[in-house]
Amino acid sequence: MANESKEVIPFEEFKLPPVGHALSGAVGSTIANLFIYPLDISTTRLQLESTDESKPKDKSKGILGTIAGIYKNEGGLKALYAGLGADTFATVLSSFLYFYLYSALRNVQEKFNVSMGKKPTLNVAQELFLGAEAALISRLFTTPVSQVTTRLQTGGTGSFLDTMREIYKEKGITGFWTGYRASMVLVSNPSITYFVFEKVKALYLRVYKKTALGPLEVFLVSALAKSIATMITYPFIFSKANAPAIEKEKGMTAIIKTVLAREGPSGLYKGMEAQLIKGFFNQGIMYMIKDRVAVYLALAFYASYKLKAQGK
Repeated sequence: MANESKEVIPFEEFKLPPVGHALSGAVGSTIANLFIYPLDISTTRLQLESTDESKPKDKSKGILGTIAGIYKNEGGLKALYAGLGADTFATVLSSFLYFYLYSALRNVQEKFNVSMGKKPTLNVAQELFLGAEAALISRLFTTPVSQVTTRLQTGGTGSFLDTMREIYKEKGITGFWTGYRASMVLVSNPSITYFVFEKVKALYLRVYKKTALGPLEVFLVSALAKSIATMITYPFIFSKANAPAIEKEKGMTAIIKTVLAREGPSGLYKGMEAQLIKGFFNQGIMYMIKDRVAVYLALAFYASYKLKAQGK
């Protein structure tokens, strides 16, 4: 007896499942990370300088000067990619979890809206909350890897496992989640980024009467969204970056007070220019690649769905 087929929805109405968003996000983030990694290392160094009293402050040194200094004094190109393996692992894990969770939670919320007799479209509060919730859960799993990566980026000479042992010896198991409290505030960063991206994208498509963004447009809109989110949340980004480096770390509030007492309000924005540059290119490249990968994955998932719907 032949399998019964059911009505097949057109491709335009087919929604990429959460795992598709997770895979495309992980691929985009990984490739973007490889491109901007030297910017990532130099940004981390600039942020940590403000709380390291053992080193003289060079207020004239920017991101290019920091990159040049690392290249010249610490071993050339290899030094600019120190900790790349650990950071790539953290990036893949973080992106996969974030995009999977956000997409899954969004689907649930849309269905709930429909069941309440409303349009499936999410409102501002729902967009921001779901983005923050997805980021908070994903960072619970990725913060330990981020701790190891930060040490490797700032002069650590051991392997990934050696650095893990070092952190455990110094602070115990909870040391792997140093800075997670700051992450509880920083979950607003990806949610603001995604919210701004979707709103600017919708406005752009409506104004120019287009149905989709091109690769360059995706790059620019996503980079703009990330820049806005970074400017809003930078003091917390700075505090989180410094959390593992502060001896007897007492939390984000203590770090902010230390920097304010030493350098004033401007100290909390140390390295922001570098963070903006890094975020601009990282987010732009990541979303541009994610968008392309998502198209091909949608075609593959739709083909599988169609075969199942036709009973083949």
